[in-house]
Amino acid sequence: MVNEVTILSLADRERWVAEHRDHGLPSQSWHYAWGLSASGVDPKLAVVRSKGARMLLPFFERDWKGRIDVATVVGLSGASIIPSDAAPLQLWHEFARAEGWVAGYIQLAVSIDLEGVAVPGDLVTSNTVFLLSVPESDVVLNSASRTIRRKIHAAEQMHVVLVDDPLTLAARLGALYRLTVQRGGAAGIYDFSQETLDRWVRDPGSLALGAAVGDAIEAVYVFRFARDNAESHLLGTTEHGRELASWLLWKGTARLHASGVRLLNLGGGVRPGDGIYRFKQRFNGLEKPLRAVRQIYDPALYEALCHEAGASTSTAYFPAYRERDQGALAPDRMP
Repeated sequence: MVNEVTILSLADRERWVAEHRDHGLPSQSWHYAWGLSASGVDPKLAVVRSKGARMLLPFFERDWKGRIDVATVVGLSGASIIPSDAAPLQLWHEFARAEGWVAGYIQLAVSIDLEGVAVPGDLVTSNTVFLLSVPESDVVLNSASRTIRRKIHAAEQMHVVLVDDPLTLAARLGALYRLTVQRGGAAGIYDFSQETLDRWVRDPGSLALGAAVGDAIEAVYVFRFARDNAESHLLGTTEHGRELASWLLWKGTARLHASGVRLLNLGGGVRPGDGIYRFKQRFNGLEKPLRAVRQIYDPALYEALCHEAGASTSTAYFPAYRERDQGALAPDRMP
């Protein structure tokens, strides 16, 4: 039985694409990682095989005063394990320790079930996401709350125009994304560059849709998909365009269904109960915990770094020594 860890870089495009084609999730793709690399991140894909299970783990290394910790790249996919088993996580722990890394934050795909299983590290719930079945757009509309249906109807009455040209949307998304950042929305957690946004919109694994009122595109919604799975990825809007998000999501589910998608991960809020959380909750999808595994590979060094940073090892943030200097791409804050 194979037990091995293979690390792929962006230069290993052909192998990365082949591994992702074998039941990979939307934000585990090479194109997604290539887009993210334009924001100062060097994404890699770990392919971990142990005891008949395979883990795909898109991750990046982070420097902390000359020491390295690792984390899954931002995105809703996280690490997938097929079939669900802790063995690849154990082999990854051993590999990471041999590499001399300090700690690792591994966000797990929502499909992984490790209940009652001994996991190497701390299994924690980092957030909540909503999974929406995508049978047909009318079914999605009928299952949504009255508030959502009213917003969609209002957009239809305004004769909002659907825009799906990637080049047009890529040119507009940057400005809308910055507006969303300034309002302190979920996008404000991440400092994505214009080039990253451009690459993602043009990605063959993305569906980008815009809502135009008159001559102006007021909102752009970007979804990611792979086979029958999709993820709500990015939304940029003007103040007025915020009211069009429901309409774009409704239109997006119809397009995704036509492409063979049957399950859409809407994500959640920056934190449970906030405005973004309540918006997604109103589509009445299945609420699921977003879990992660926190691994410490060098306990003595981890405690020393926490002491040096004046951080308590019992803090909710991980790794604790980064709490006072949370980076723009901190995975602990994934919506």
